[in-house]
Amino acid sequence: MGTSWLNDAGGLRYHARAFRYSKELWQPFRWTLGEWLLGFQPKARTLLLVGPSGGYCIQPFVFERYERIVCLEPDPIARWVFKRKLRQAPLERQPLLEFIAEDHLIQHPEKLPRLVESLGDTALMFSNIVGQACVLLGVDEDGPALGAVRAAVQETISGRAWASFHDRVSGYLRPSFEQPFWCETRMTDEELTQHLFEGSQGSTGGPPLALTCHLTDGFFPEALPHSYFNWELEPGAFHVIEGVFSDATPAVRGSRKQILGGNA
Repeated sequence: MGTSWLNDAGGLRYHARAFRYSKELWQPFRWTLGEWLLGFQPKARTLLLVGPSGGYCIQPFVFERYERIVCLEPDPIARWVFKRKLRQAPLERQPLLEFIAEDHLIQHPEKLPRLVESLGDTALMFSNIVGQACVLLGVDEDGPALGAVRAAVQETISGRAWASFHDRVSGYLRPSFEQPFWCETRMTDEELTQHLFEGSQGSTGGPPLALTCHLTDGFFPEALPHSYFNWELEPGAFHVIEGVFSDATPAVRGSRKQILGGNA
């Protein structure tokens, strides 16, 4: 992943944002995501956590169910922050925490299936990393490099319990939905614009601004239920996060269960 603590998808800039905004501006997203992740209940006692950074967006209680967590995280600052955050959390049970700094996804995606196979009975969680693959690869459209990452993810999740939350789109257009927004299947781009940005304006009150697509099509089965979250990364900058998991009990969907075409 290159110089991990300086990369465009994370690194020092991201740690600075987290220090400044995670306890207040990020809080609605963090708590809603945490409730959603409680619905992911794999039988495996080991979790391979891919790209957690400092764990700023995942509530520590999500990890209580595991005996062992293996983290794929190349950023040494992120590893220190995540370890400290988890160890200080008032958990009933502290999982054994291990770190792997070597790249197994972006530059060397072929290593990911082999690693998971070596871990045995393991569940996977992709922690806001799939939507950053295009940024880390330095591409703005689909191609062989991104295709190799996609193929590795598809191979790795086959026959295993897995979860992912990842960037779907981002920009300076404020979303207009109550999170989590739950759908029976993955939304198309047209559905996403219609249902999550209806009536939205740019952060300055002007006309709608362009959204950046994070090229996450095809990584995970589209027929599974998907949930959508609003993450205001910094004032006026918004990311719509898409969440999906498999081999788990139904997700916690909040007081309003929103489905395309009406409320359930």
